[in-house]
Amino acid sequence: MKLITKRSELIANIETLERYLAKGNEFEKRKALSLVKQGICFVAYKVGDEIRFAPSRFIGYIDNTIEKHQANDTKHGTITNGAIKSLLNDEPLRNEALEKKYFEYCARLGIYPNRRAPFDADRKFWTL
Repeated sequence: MKLITKRSELIANIETLERYLAKGNEFEKRKALSLVKQGICFVAYKVGDEIRFAPSRFIGYIDNTIEKHQANDTKHGTITNGAIKSLLNDEPLRNEALEKKYFEYCARLGIYPNRRAPFDADRKFWTL
């Protein structure tokens, strides 16, 4: 799969993830929740007054879908992180405030993030 190179491609993938979470069938919702739960690097974005989080491993490929994501045997967060880093011209950073918001977001979704050994501190964020 090709990597994103335009902001519009990043936004389209965020919208796809949002659609799965809000209006997807059971399979799509379950897979989208799993992506959010298992993520390590995220793009943080606002919807109204709420900060939400999209995992780089999903949003870093052009026109990604759950089906394409599952079929992609070469997907890797390091690859998509590079594409997002180039696009946003910024490194993902650890951010205690965003980490807290991420946990709040997961709670609203009814999920608990995967633990990262030894601490959750290895999660990193870009802001959009």
